[in-house]
Amino acid sequence: MHNQLKMKNPILILIALFVIVSFLPSTEGTSGSNPIDITSLVVKFDKTDAQFTVNYDIGTIPKLYIMLLGGKSIEPRIKDVFSNLDYTVIKMDQEKTILQVKNISRYEKNLNYYLHDSIKFGVTINDMIIYIPGDPHPAEYIGLNATPAKFYRQ
Repeated sequence: MHNQLKMKNPILILIALFVIVSFLPSTEGTSGSNPIDITSLVVKFDKTDAQFTVNYDIGTIPKLYIMLLGGKSIEPRIKDVFSNLDYTVIKMDQEKTILQVKNISRYEKNLNYYLHDSIKFGVTINDMIIYIPGDPHPAEYIGLNATPAKFYRQ
């Protein structure tokens, strides 16, 4: 009798996992995958680089999936959005991803300014907040699918 109980527990766990996984959307980064719903993007320029904080809403079931199996399942969807950028993932969780973006701006020595040319994204960002070095007030943009062109001093 005791051995039967031990055998039923792993079977119930496997069935429960199968049911949960069957409700999850595919996140393989193909053109048919669902785009990520980015609620806001915070950009902080630092010399030629920038830090992007990508806030998103992925829904309850995918959040559970990420909690159980880790944030790597959302990485292909982030890659689809930011494919035009050279970045490293600093942190990835159920609500946000922090990216360190390399060489997003260029330094113009003659002008002593950093210049950032607009870079297109794979989706429209609902709310974009941009921090420029030396400016205490961020610029806020609504409904953009690219970064606005900027110049700044460090």
